[in-house]
Amino acid sequence: MSNIIRQLDYKDPGDETLRNFRYQFGYGVILLLAAVRKKQNYISLWCEHYEDFICRRDDGFFDCYQIKTSTPENGALDLYTESIQKSIKRFVSLNNSFGIDIKNMYIVSNTIFLNSTQKEKIARCPGLFLEEIRNRNSASEVSEPFYNTFNSLKTHCACDDISLFNALKKVDLIVGPTRQSFETDIALQHIPEVEGCENCTIPIAKNITSDLISKVSEASSLKIENPDIHLQSYFGRDENNPRLLSKCVYIEEAKSIIKKNITGYFSYLAGSGSIVVADGNRDLTRLAKKLEKGGLQDHIISIQRKTLATEKRLLELNITQPDKVSKLIDQLESVVQSECDDALLAARYTDGPTGERMLLDVQKRFRDIVDNDPSHVHNERYDVLIGFAGLLTSECKVWWSEKFDINQG
Repeated sequence: MSNIIRQLDYKDPGDETLRNFRYQFGYGVILLLAAVRKKQNYISLWCEHYEDFICRRDDGFFDCYQIKTSTPENGALDLYTESIQKSIKRFVSLNNSFGIDIKNMYIVSNTIFLNSTQKEKIARCPGLFLEEIRNRNSASEVSEPFYNTFNSLKTHCACDDISLFNALKKVDLIVGPTRQSFETDIALQHIPEVEGCENCTIPIAKNITSDLISKVSEASSLKIENPDIHLQSYFGRDENNPRLLSKCVYIEEAKSIIKKNITGYFSYLAGSGSIVVADGNRDLTRLAKKLEKGGLQDHIISIQRKTLATEKRLLELNITQPDKVSKLIDQLESVVQSECDDALLAARYTDGPTGERMLLDVQKRFRDIVDNDPSHVHNERYDVLIGFAGLLTSECKVWWSEKFDINQG
């Protein structure tokens, strides 16, 4: 075997760069989960928009985040670390442009910030320096040994005293998880604190973490799925620009991703389904007779069409995903059969034609499943459930009236 695939390439930084980006996306997930847990009053997360993250608060203000990754072996970050100086410079520029809307600006790092009592190091300590700034009313009040540091930063940022001082007043520091363990930390520490996730299994917690990271990653990229991007004119309003809107992740979206993963469902026994996927030429005569007997003449054509479309979908899945289709049929047949049986029973004790009352109930039941418990039917659409009910009807497993001799009349 060639050595090219037997040893690591320690000179190619590409994989490390990707890891750093994934760390950034992971911290975006931490912010989303903090909002879901109501530890932060955020309603949306804007990704790679002026800053790594800009969080919109429910009071109308914004918090800004810059995520910095460093090799721990290089030591603690200080005010003369290049990445920290760059962050402060960006914050000064951002505050000059949008300061009236910005409440806080955070520098997040996977490594610690220098904190020392040694006289020669105190002026380099980010926390001590920012504490000095917060205790002063103007740049002229900044005392030694921090005054020289302030002037050094002013030179680096190419700004005046007021701009730097006003920006630094809003800056805070956060030590995030390590690069080696951040995904595990999210799955095992943050996810279980979300309501409904207290008893999540480790695989489910990891799935939630992965799905949320993917969501933040997409919002951080230039990927745009909104077709309106092709309608955006040169003079179109920026706030309606799909390119801008694609950068936003709403907290409700994070909640939906979590709900999708934790919503449990009753799983029917494998092999319990009896529907056989035909060749697409299913005889729908029995379906029509049974619907007509139930007083559903006006619905025969639409239900027949959904039945044929559903069978076509199952046929396609049988070719592309044969392992999935068997499990899907088992679950759909049992769920649809159960709901139709319950609807028929209820219709028998209600005034009006049995078929009409049953169909209304079935439609309501199926929509409720699709809207509130989609995993119960493997996230299949409402029309597929109606079509599957048609398949069961043609197999004489679902009735829309009292049973009768299908071969007569």
